[in-house]
Amino acid sequence: MEKTEHALALKEAKFDNNELFFSITDHASTILSGNEVFVRISGYSKQELIGQFHNIIRHPDMPRVIFKTFWDYLQAGKPIVAYVKNRTKEGGYYWVLAAVYPLDNRYISIRIKPNTKLFALAKVLYRQLLIAEERGSMEESENILAEFLKTHGYGNYDQFMDDALLMELRERQSNVSKRVIKEDENESSALLQKLKMTYGYSRELMSQYDAWFEKIDLFTQVKSLFEEKGEKLRELARDVVFLSLNASVSSYKVQSGGETFGVLASDIRFNAKENEALITHIDHIVQHLSEGLNSIVFSVSSMRLQIEMVTYFIQEVTSQKGEIQLSELIENISDLMTLVAQYSDKSKQVQTELDQQIHEVLKNLDQLEQQMMYLGYIQIYGIIEAAASHDESVRFGVIFSQLKTLVQETSSELESMQKMGRNFSNENLRMTEKSKVIEV
Repeated sequence: MEKTEHALALKEAKFDNNELFFSITDHASTILSGNEVFVRISGYSKQELIGQFHNIIRHPDMPRVIFKTFWDYLQAGKPIVAYVKNRTKEGGYYWVLAAVYPLDNRYISIRIKPNTKLFALAKVLYRQLLIAEERGSMEESENILAEFLKTHGYGNYDQFMDDALLMELRERQSNVSKRVIKEDENESSALLQKLKMTYGYSRELMSQYDAWFEKIDLFTQVKSLFEEKGEKLRELARDVVFLSLNASVSSYKVQSGGETFGVLASDIRFNAKENEALITHIDHIVQHLSEGLNSIVFSVSSMRLQIEMVTYFIQEVTSQKGEIQLSELIENISDLMTLVAQYSDKSKQVQTELDQQIHEVLKNLDQLEQQMMYLGYIQIYGIIEAAASHDESVRFGVIFSQLKTLVQETSSELESMQKMGRNFSNENLRMTEKSKVIEV
């Protein structure tokens, strides 16, 4: 008996790459509905699932800290994505990437089969979390999770789940073939025709939003470049301030012409302070821009998943693989399409905000460019004055040569940010115009 149970526990339920499923619960986690794949993989009948708490499929290998994270997000009204190991009725298991979205008085959970390297890392992490929790330390488990995120370059769980959803969807896109509704000459009911219309419409939506999905690399490139260059600008600004202090000190040592060098040093210091304030402001805008880019990446990924779930569900129903009541069918499709509409609206709103933010960044970058041009003029004049001075003890030539290098480096960083910013602004405008014709 024990050997049989052990063998069942090691048995992975059949869950193909091209499949996906959903379940709908109330806020108490009571199962209200789900599609045929959800029922089949769980090993339960639909009657056994409906009305039960969702933990009926909870696997003992799942760390408590992951479910705590789940509920922290959901109770705050936020969606969450996580790798989850579920348990079948027979005691077997199946892994999913679960994306759970709050919708009014219920939660909609859409699951796909995970296949990426991030999933492999998550499985190792979960074993570590379980060991900590078996020692009775939830705090240790939370610390391990936080350290995992930090080690792999994630500032928080939001960034991790954004990446997980995007990576798994891309992997899925490369492995899954397109599905179509099979025509049945003997079936021409009004309901079937409406389902086919909804299916066709959903397919059209998917093709239109795929254009957004394909631009996600641009969003992530903008985010990475602006964060990287923003940090570099802050470093350069600090270097210029330090150099201006050296110039001020050196001007007092000059026996002849010290007043001229003092004025130049003062100009450098004043310009450096203005640049530092401007860069701080740019950095503040870039932080908001980065958050917006994260938001739109998640929204576009979510829409891609949600629309695919709609088309899969309709294909599943029309092929008569599962039994479902008419009222439940209509409510499920309505819920899924409402979810799509919400994320479509959110994406359009974020796009508008991004456009405003990128224009504000570009305006400030252009202003900083003008500041650097002025600093360049000071540097040239300083080189000339240093060459005319015969007092080499204060090394003004070296100071202004260093300033030249800093001006050139800053100008180069600015050029990269301006080029990327304008490219993104143009692409965002094109996508915004396209999105106006998408009605959900």
